[in-house]
Amino acid sequence: MSTLSPMPSGWFDRIAARAREPRTLLWFALGCAVLLALRKPWALHTPQLWAEDGSIFLVQNEQMGLRAWWEPYNGYLHLLPRLIAWTASRIADVAWWPALYNGAAFLLHLGVLVRLASPRVLLPAKAGFMLALVAVVGTGEPLLNVTNVQWVTAFYLLLQLFLVPPATVAQRLRDLALLAVVGLNGPFALVFLPLFAWHAWDRRSREAWAAFAVLAVCAGVQARFMLQANLALEGGGAAFRPLMGFSILGSRLITWPFFGPVAVKAWPFAVHAALFAAVVVFVAWRTWRAAADRPIRAVLFAAFVLVTVACSIRVRADTWEDDNLVNGDRYFFISRVLLAWLLLLEWRAPSRFVAWPIRAAFVLGAALHVPHYAIPAPPDYRWRQHCDPIRQGTPANIYTLPEGWWIEYPGRPKP
Repeated sequence: MSTLSPMPSGWFDRIAARAREPRTLLWFALGCAVLLALRKPWALHTPQLWAEDGSIFLVQNEQMGLRAWWEPYNGYLHLLPRLIAWTASRIADVAWWPALYNGAAFLLHLGVLVRLASPRVLLPAKAGFMLALVAVVGTGEPLLNVTNVQWVTAFYLLLQLFLVPPATVAQRLRDLALLAVVGLNGPFALVFLPLFAWHAWDRRSREAWAAFAVLAVCAGVQARFMLQANLALEGGGAAFRPLMGFSILGSRLITWPFFGPVAVKAWPFAVHAALFAAVVVFVAWRTWRAAADRPIRAVLFAAFVLVTVACSIRVRADTWEDDNLVNGDRYFFISRVLLAWLLLLEWRAPSRFVAWPIRAAFVLGAALHVPHYAIPAPPDYRWRQHCDPIRQGTPANIYTLPEGWWIEYPGRPKP
């Protein structure tokens, strides 16, 4: 799986070569972290709990203690939010908990960027990949809150597939521990397990088989909880509507990122569906035709297909009447980033008939995205002024984000 390229000749090649240096990539990762903070600055300077941050993870931490770590929610474990809630409750006053929650989500996102910058990760176009992880179009729902941190940490699993084998025992243990923690945080151990199985069979190394074994255990644990929960899919038993399903995918993954939100409303469903089909076929064709980096493209494309199919089944967007660009946006985050990665690999395609349209699409998308880059601040429910019931352990209803959400705090259980 080589990512080597010819020796740089022109000025653009020299800049590109410099951008691949580990130190430069690390600084770029930190720069992307700044862009992430600018995306949702209010999440850091006026932190508030988001949805299940309070009503599930905070409350169950108090009610259940360590048992909450193994309490499934929505059919599976959320280990990282549980750890964050447990830690915050033991190191700081309740007034600081939203800051600790959001700060932890920020650090986990930064960790993905730093991991991607590592020389151990054999991927091309790393600078562009990092930028996509923080700047890709969306409502920002998965960013800087622990409830949705699973959508970001899923990329730790994907990056494992491109790692140089560990050189030391400490590296090997860190890799496996990271897989275990992330694998028990959301359903993505199940989604990406086929990729790890193929990776282990292809590499036939001790490290690859160990990674597969760890993720298989995590997937088995999550699958057991899902089977016990007997989850009902969105949309119930409604018949599948192909045009609407592909239209939603097209509007969320193609039209909105590259042509702006106005185009989503202005264009017919059939146009969005056709765009999605055309782009997926194009990416599949380019993956098949690739030479040196075909293994990389194949893994990324397979990951895109797996997560897109899984999320489409879970959210049943084909049952929606229209696309308001808000409903269920977290379900499209990983697919949107992966598709951006696959298209970024065409930025320097040998054929100008491939490279220039891709470049133009990214430039157009960036220009249309800039005015909407910073997500507007929501209402401030003044957590510090209303969190005293939690401090005192008395029952109360406390408003949090998103707007219209509140914590039904039952009071601290008696010893």
